[in-house]
Amino acid sequence: MSDLETRLRRLEDRAEIQELLARYANACDDRDMPALAECFSVDFEFDSAAGHVIGRDAAMDYYHQRLGMYGITFHVPHTLVLEELDDDSARGVVTSHAEMEIEHELFVTAFRYHDHFVREDGRWRFRVRGVRAFYAMPLHELDGPLDALRLRWPGTEPKAAALPEPLPTWDDFQRAVKERRADR
Repeated sequence: MSDLETRLRRLEDRAEIQELLARYANACDDRDMPALAECFSVDFEFDSAAGHVIGRDAAMDYYHQRLGMYGITFHVPHTLVLEELDDDSARGVVTSHAEMEIEHELFVTAFRYHDHFVREDGRWRFRVRGVRAFYAMPLHELDGPLDALRLRWPGTEPKAAALPEPLPTWDDFQRAVKERRADR
């Protein structure tokens, strides 16, 4: 394959993966379970605060249960940064947010997916999705300072969010801010 053909193939792959993100969001919001299943490889794994599932069938059971808890939802993938892209596999980070009706109340959440993608049967699919949240709470609670306990799902005690505090870069930045203030 020529350099131009390789570069074109990579651009097409990126576009197809970007489309996969939109297909996933639409399938979740439309409750289109066959379309959602088509987004996952046969050996798909999903990891979230709610648990870890392995296999497309187990994932579909999980999604039936989780999506059944919500009224209207609106999932929005924002950005995709591919860290690796080979002929039939890729790895990247997707920033997203979602709005969900839970118990007649609007909840909002912002999160990152850490994804592994594979080309299976000629189509890009999720092989692994790991989701880590910045926050999840009723919309009315988002109007104010965000404390460490930003995961506030109904029926559970508030918990610390997975992002951004545990990131080494976050900690380094906060330390540098304190040092700059001390130097003034």
